[in-house]
Amino acid sequence: MKEILLSFKSEYFKPLLYGIKKYEYRKRFCDEETKAYLYLSGKARLIIGALELLRPIRLDSTRNDYIDYPNTLKRVNNYISNSTINAIPIKSLSLFKNPISLDDIRNRIPGFMPPQLYYVLDNNPQLKCLLESQPISTKLFSHNHDKIYFDNLAMSVSELKKTEEFNKLDKLYSKNDTYKNILSKI
Repeated sequence: MKEILLSFKSEYFKPLLYGIKKYEYRKRFCDEETKAYLYLSGKARLIIGALELLRPIRLDSTRNDYIDYPNTLKRVNNYISNSTINAIPIKSLSLFKNPISLDDIRNRIPGFMPPQLYYVLDNNPQLKCLLESQPISTKLFSHNHDKIYFDNLAMSVSELKKTEEFNKLDKLYSKNDTYKNILSKI
């Protein structure tokens, strides 16, 4: 399994944290199962945990699979028209017991720069060792991707944030002391 450091905009993190974002979308991505350590950019500036990602689905090659799901097909066509053709199934999210700040990483690895998109950790053995040694606090969810989540495929974060499920979970997580600390950083 390939291991990478994946940059993720912190404003898009809540649907992932809550387990309602079931796919990540990228123009280019590894063509295999991947463990992605998650770097939150923006004001968070920290590595928060790890995602298990399955092999990407090429939306342009699977378009006919969505014919019976017109809302999904419409969303898929929109992603394809914007050149975002890889839907990467999110299998699970595990959080570090203690997220690692950008400043802490730079103290340990001088000159460290987070990636714009992602980079393969085999190219940075010192960082790979640091990330692999981090204790995991909890595995938040595990999605079974034995079939397509048609109601979720090609749904944008702004669409996910409008769902009843998101609003319900947002209230629940904002009251939980464990997640208040994480949410305050994004």
